[in-house]
Amino acid sequence: MTIKSFNLVAKGPKWGVRHLQVLFLFLCATLVVAQRFNMSVAIVAFTNANSSNPNYPEYRLTEPQKSYTISSPFWGSCCTQMMSGYLSSRFGAKLLLLTIMLLTALLSIATPFALAWGGWQMLFWVRFVQGIAMGGMWPCLYTHLAKWCPKKEANRMGGVMTTGLDCGTIMGFALSGVLSASPLGWPSAFYVPGYLGIVWCLIFLRYGANSPSESKFISLAERKHIELALEQNQVISGAAPPVPWLQILTSRPFIVLAFCKMSQACSFFTLMQQIPRYIHGIFHYSIAMNALLSALPFVVMLMSSYGFIFLAEYLTRRRDISLPILRKTINTFATWTPAVALVILSYVSDQNVVGSMFCLIAATAAISGQAIGSSLNHVDLSPNFAGLLFGISNTLMSTAGVISPIVIGLTVTDESDRSQWRTVFLGISVILFLGNLMYLIFGQMAVQSWNDSPSKETETEASPKPQRAPALAAEETISVERFNYL
Repeated sequence: MTIKSFNLVAKGPKWGVRHLQVLFLFLCATLVVAQRFNMSVAIVAFTNANSSNPNYPEYRLTEPQKSYTISSPFWGSCCTQMMSGYLSSRFGAKLLLLTIMLLTALLSIATPFALAWGGWQMLFWVRFVQGIAMGGMWPCLYTHLAKWCPKKEANRMGGVMTTGLDCGTIMGFALSGVLSASPLGWPSAFYVPGYLGIVWCLIFLRYGANSPSESKFISLAERKHIELALEQNQVISGAAPPVPWLQILTSRPFIVLAFCKMSQACSFFTLMQQIPRYIHGIFHYSIAMNALLSALPFVVMLMSSYGFIFLAEYLTRRRDISLPILRKTINTFATWTPAVALVILSYVSDQNVVGSMFCLIAATAAISGQAIGSSLNHVDLSPNFAGLLFGISNTLMSTAGVISPIVIGLTVTDESDRSQWRTVFLGISVILFLGNLMYLIFGQMAVQSWNDSPSKETETEASPKPQRAPALAAEETISVERFNYL
């Protein structure tokens, strides 16, 4: 093995199949999130035709019916998070992601027909089933990422993947508003992301792979680079070990992480679901202006996401900041800043549009740091069960997505009454403060002992040590320890 080949394996190609997989994950998150949150804008359009395109039918929904419709995907998501995490950890994420995207896309295309044929009840059940499919996405994304991403690249590649959430929100808000006001009408807000999802399935079917060893397009150097890096991170590339359910469910670092993510979900889902209602009720803008203003905080959120990615890269590579300090510092900023912004928003006057939008932008921009601050902590605790861990915590997050619009629907009976919104914002601020406080005190960023099953360890001890790969054996002075920095 030449020095040049060694350097290529050690550093990996600057652009390779692993980056293509992350691009697939980013686009998957973008399209699925867009189809989840387009209802927040579309429901304003099809319940008030004069606010968008009056040439399309209008439907009358009460405020409770609107709340149930908006929350319906989260009801479905609660059913599949853990199952998806378990299945993707055991059998790989490719087939599951294909199934999730295809079902989500087809049901999105069917949404306008469901509303026309069965009213809001049929709409609720279509969105509920769509939520069942959507619920499995995030655990699969983290499972797939853990199989393809060397630890040194986790902040960058994982951060890029999670920005699909921001892009999907922008697409769900801005594009839905523009399409609803266009000659295509509000049904196109469901058709466009649905057809794009089908295109994604066709491309991912060809170029996606569960792991580097299954990819037909990866180079030998990149495959060795990933496999050696994952070996250092204790990722099992063969058959998945048995799931240590008891150890996971009684793990204090994971319990604290799950509680922290649930507290963050309360603020995140409230902002995503309720910003269009808040702007419509307080400022009375048209559907197009409402959609653009609703999307503006998430445009800034997208930009700040990449700011956090570059900051994390700089601190870990140039300043040698430890992972616990990095995660907890960024997560504190990303959690307590929205809490303060929502408190200030509660007391801004009705006429101060700039002040209100500044608070919303500050809150959502800071939230983008939660991906690096706490979401990637699932991979830190257990690379082998990252998808399952995220499935469990995301089940709790989806529960918050179910409860949030219902509680807000009962609290905010008059969208133009700022005092009712104040109660909501102050309550969320308290939840955010407590969630991050627990994470600061008890959170951990080390691989847990239950990441490898006892049976797997026993088999490893009993079996003979495998021979080194021929490509590496020829270099007598090179040892695996030389790859530790990966």
